[in-house]
Amino acid sequence: MKRTAISAALVALLLGAGTATAGGGATVETIQMTFAPLNSETCSYLPDGTSITWSGTGTSITTSRTDANGVTTIGNTTHANGFATDQDGNTYAFNYSNEFRISNTLADPTVFSGLMTDSFSLAGQGPATLNNGFVAVFTTDFVSFGLDPLISRGDPISFAPYPQGFTPHCDPL
Repeated sequence: MKRTAISAALVALLLGAGTATAGGGATVETIQMTFAPLNSETCSYLPDGTSITWSGTGTSITTSRTDANGVTTIGNTTHANGFATDQDGNTYAFNYSNEFRISNTLADPTVFSGLMTDSFSLAGQGPATLNNGFVAVFTTDFVSFGLDPLISRGDPISFAPYPQGFTPHCDPL
């Protein structure tokens, strides 16, 4: 889901798509989010036998700016929150945040690179509690993606190269 959200944000920006354009050229999208179940088989931080399903709403804000030298910077901030339920009917609230700012260079204008920060938390009535995320160098040519982790906590995703990469472990988004 994360790979899809990143791809959608970048493609929407480049094609000029979006649900609303804010002052300063920002594209603002409201996204209804549903996710694949998160379970103890892929997330070692969940109690054995746990499976969690999700739904919520997210907001994505994307900006693009090209400076006088021809360097383009793309930024995206996505926040989502909502509710989750485990296999025993316990309810939880989740909060997700992902931000990146990438730029190309005059030497290689088709490749964009910069920092991505990602955070996911889950808390509620049941036994599952998660607090994970990462800071990574995000690189893309809009065909493939790469994340080189600088800091990671809570086993959020695999950091293998795309297309194998971004496999969720404890971060389902």
